[in-house]
Amino acid sequence: MKFAVPTNDRKTLAERSGRAIEFAIIDIDSTGTNSTSYLTNEHEHTHHNGDTHSNNDEEHGHDDLVALLEGIDVVVGRKFGPHFAKDFHNAGIKMKITKTIPIDDAVKEIFETFNNNPM
Repeated sequence: MKFAVPTNDRKTLAERSGRAIEFAIIDIDSTGTNSTSYLTNEHEHTHHNGDTHSNNDEEHGHDDLVALLEGIDVVVGRKFGPHFAKDFHNAGIKMKITKTIPIDDAVKEIFETFNNNPM
């Protein structure tokens, strides 16, 4: 199973998934062995007026993030903005929210959830 975890420090989950510096890509096989790589988040956070976007009703997309995370089974995050959630849902990528902040602990928690209750 392949997980994407937004991070700013390679140790903890970033508070905002779409604004994280990078995504830890954690691939866990059936034996529980995992490998980790990192993908830089180059999602554009500014718009034509130069302001960074917020979660207001202004429409913006995350097609670049969906493309970056192609092949991922689950994005694990602390929270997902409404546009992020809509775009990933439409792409068929599952999202799981956790309050666990260390990456290793959060992925273990989500992996165990999927093993006990596959979606």
